Amino acid sequence: YFKQINLSMATLVTVDSRTQFGDIDKVTETLKRFKDGGPENFQIIADFDMTMTTYEITGTCFGVIRNYPGFPREFFEKTNAIKNEHYPIHIDLSLPEEVRRESDHRWFTRMLDIYEEQGISKSLIPEMLEKSTCRLRPGVADFLALARDHNIPVLVFSGGIRDVIVKLLERERCMYDNITIIANNFKWENDKFAGAEEPYITACTKLEVAKQNKYFSEVVRDNVLLLGDMVSDLAMGACAQYKERSVQGYY
Repeated sequence: YFKQINLSMATLVTVDSRTQFGDIDKVTETLKRFKDGGPENFQIIADFDMTMTTYEITGTCFGVIRNYPGFPREFFEKTNAIKNEHYPIHIDLSLPEEVRRESDHRWFTRMLDIYEEQGISKSLIPEMLEKSTCRLRPGVADFLALARDHNIPVLVFSGGIRDVIVKLLERERCMYDNITIIANNFKWENDKFAGAEEPYITACTKLEVAKQNKYFSEVVRDNVLLLGDMVSDLAMGACAQYKERSVQGYY
């Protein structure tokens, strides 16, 4: 996705097969300022699906539920058909943002209707995760442990599902006190799915959600590391108060 930014790809410097920089000198200067500022002046804001987790659509928060083999075949067919209809619009940056926003919202609400129809249980989430392809990227657990050791605030800002994120981090033993999660909160009644709290978080609504969240006024650090896999993830840091920012995109 970040490759689709009109950020003159011709200027990218390839460091190795996995890493490219738009301006390696600027990156070096920024990292030096981060180091000089110390951990007490540093915070991390990260997307979750395909950023902290491996880059595959089946391993997203919603993919965990969609691909659970314990549900009837009809459930998979319905949810997969909806994904196939909306996902191409979701990733097509040539479309107007409003078109993508409306499609994402429709995708989200259609999924909620099917979840309620299926009667999904919160207690099934750990098993769903075990049966899924949802995995943290190599090094993420160590990265989060390092942030904990240095008391660096980590904000996980996701259009995914909070309960799934929490359970995965708990399973990997890296759900630490310095981690805050802003994601879609599902409602449960007697262990059964009962809708989601508004505002719904999708790729195109992160800016609006950020403006309403007190986190950005309570956590103020001069230096911010922003991690995402879509251009819209840049909105995660729009309300943060900082002097220096480094953005890393995964694709």
